[in-house]
Amino acid sequence: MELRRVASTVAALALAGSAVSHVRLHNPSNGTELYWQSPGSISIVIQDQGSDDIPNAGHVPALRMAIDEWNDVAGTNAQLIEDSSSNARARVDWSSSTLHTMLFDETNSSGYFPIGSGTVAITPVSFFSNGRISDADVLFNGTGFSFTTSDEPGAFDVADVATHELGHLLGLDHSGSAGATMYPYVSTDVSLHRSLALDDAIGLRSTYSSTSFGSISGTVRRSSDNSAVAGAFVVARDDAGRAVASALAESNGTFVVRGLESGDYTLYAVPLDSPVSSLNLTSGHSVSTNFQPIVGSAVTVTAGSTAAYGTLLVGADANLALGRNYDDFPVRVRAGQSTMVSLHGVGLGAGCILESSDPLVGVSPVSWIGSTQVLFTVSVPANAEPGHVDLSVDDGDVSILVGALEITPDDPTVTLVTPAVGHTAGGDALTITGSGFRAGARVVIGDQLYEDGDTSGCTVVDDTTITLTTRSTEEVGTFDVVVIDESGVEGRAGSAFTIPSAPTIDLVYPAVGSDMGGTLIAITGSGFSDPMSVRIDGVAQPNVTLQDSSTLYVVTEAGTLGAGLVLEVEDGDGDLASAAFSYVDQADPTVGDISPSSGAKSGGTLVTISGAGFPADVAVIFGADPRTGSGGTPGNSVTWIDSNTITVRSPAHSSGAVSIVVSAPTTGQASAIAAAFTYQAEDDSGGGGGCAAVIAGPPSSWRSVLSGAGWIPLALLAQLLLQRRARACVVRVR
Repeated sequence: MELRRVASTVAALALAGSAVSHVRLHNPSNGTELYWQSPGSISIVIQDQGSDDIPNAGHVPALRMAIDEWNDVAGTNAQLIEDSSSNARARVDWSSSTLHTMLFDETNSSGYFPIGSGTVAITPVSFFSNGRISDADVLFNGTGFSFTTSDEPGAFDVADVATHELGHLLGLDHSGSAGATMYPYVSTDVSLHRSLALDDAIGLRSTYSSTSFGSISGTVRRSSDNSAVAGAFVVARDDAGRAVASALAESNGTFVVRGLESGDYTLYAVPLDSPVSSLNLTSGHSVSTNFQPIVGSAVTVTAGSTAAYGTLLVGADANLALGRNYDDFPVRVRAGQSTMVSLHGVGLGAGCILESSDPLVGVSPVSWIGSTQVLFTVSVPANAEPGHVDLSVDDGDVSILVGALEITPDDPTVTLVTPAVGHTAGGDALTITGSGFRAGARVVIGDQLYEDGDTSGCTVVDDTTITLTTRSTEEVGTFDVVVIDESGVEGRAGSAFTIPSAPTIDLVYPAVGSDMGGTLIAITGSGFSDPMSVRIDGVAQPNVTLQDSSTLYVVTEAGTLGAGLVLEVEDGDGDLASAAFSYVDQADPTVGDISPSSGAKSGGTLVTISGAGFPADVAVIFGADPRTGSGGTPGNSVTWIDSNTITVRSPAHSSGAVSIVVSAPTTGQASAIAAAFTYQAEDDSGGGGGCAAVIAGPPSSWRSVLSGAGWIPLALLAQLLLQRRARACVVRVR
């Protein structure tokens, strides 16, 4: 059999557009409709490079949402099965028939997007002459257009475009319904094609039905001479006034509208002249447009049977039309609100009557602007069901704009996400608080999509609460939390959830401690989160304090002598980072008292430091970073009195509290005391005794802790550790 390729472009998804409908893609040479031989397992791959415009793999949940939108259609055996293997996602050879991929073409490697192309996305489909599809892929024009998942101005919504293109991949052509996902035009101001119209859903299930539905058959003819009307767009409207399904009449005027539930329907036929025309369909269709719409009589449909409508007679052509392809469709109107709308057309004027197909939806013209534009209000009752509503204009002749309005609820709002920090391994139980949450909502966090009711999805508890348990992810950072209603409208809380990166260690200070334990060390780096565990030479260190994502404090346990031992930090996801640490057979220098604890900023104050473990070559630095020991100014005239006492003259420094670092240069041991000495603005400032806690934990200011309620357990910890070491240190509270 001959293998051919047809490209179903979405030129209107930028400048021209693409639509969804009950019209099928077909082989242009013989009219055979295209189909998948095994529709229940159509493999689809989300290429992992994504879009240059979207960080943190944000394209992934948007594309998955588009996949889910088609997979959630009831009554069909068609299913898109994502191949998420790393090998498949890394491939860029989209033209291979072994791969059906969704890919952002950022360099026009496909050749479909030359400079100046008006095509936003394209779905090349390969098929045999009998219509069986052998390959189909979705390509986004990243060369010429920008894409977004967060409503960036001037960019096309990824889910909106992808849902349309997947309709083509499944075998559907563009639709004549302005509200359908398969409508052939798109705008950066519209994202409602994320959600399928009934016309889209019924188009899929009539193509790949898994159960028995009803249908309506008939013929479109002209009332003037009973001649057949080729290519009329025939629409079935339910008893609530909503368009639910459509079909394109054959060249002899016959049609069959399939996939209908049992119920009463009214038929009407409209010409594909604007905003959708025959140019938006694959070539080979015979389409007549020189007639005006007519609404026929009601017909009752029973599931499993075909209702014979007979002949639908249409009138003579008229110079009257509502809706142009440069209007944005569908027009969003909200339940319980009035919306001002402006549409273009032909033959419009003050003598025209403007109406909606839903009798509960009020339409009131405000101004007719010449014969080409109308400004009007749409009033929607609060209890109106979401969905699509037709508009018609009547001046004796009639024009019907199918699915022009889409009724949606208000945007949901997200006000609180708890907890606000999670882990790459997942398992975090989140509660999302807000308003306007409805059954069927989806939640997007980073590269993950959670759908209400799905296994490992989310649960809409009520209209203010959604719960979910996070899945594992490779993405780290701070993410928006987005709640997307079934209608496609969304609410988001910016930067509401953080997944810290895997830990890294920049520095351990001091990197040497006494083998008897009790050394206070600061570990600086990144990606630290609660809980964090620390091991030295395989020995767990229980006294760990997380100050922030870049700083850990540890009071060491006793260890085995040795240099270059492995110090490991591990987060709650099991991610590790390591550095070197050494134990020496020498007591750490520890500070018990600094007197005076203040002096002139010009320097020269003689300071006595009392404590223990001071070596003869002791060094003292004022103003160093207490976490790293870096920076600062060495003290002058350091004098070693004995292992418990040293004196030093303060160097000059600007006013304010500074740290004091006492170190043993030979071994590398050190004690760093934050805010231990205060430089006064006036040289005649008084002195006084000082107090510093050494093994009490990692506050930013030791004095602030010791003078507050939190000092007692820290002092007790210090006491217990010192007793184990048989070493004395005075903790003095002034």
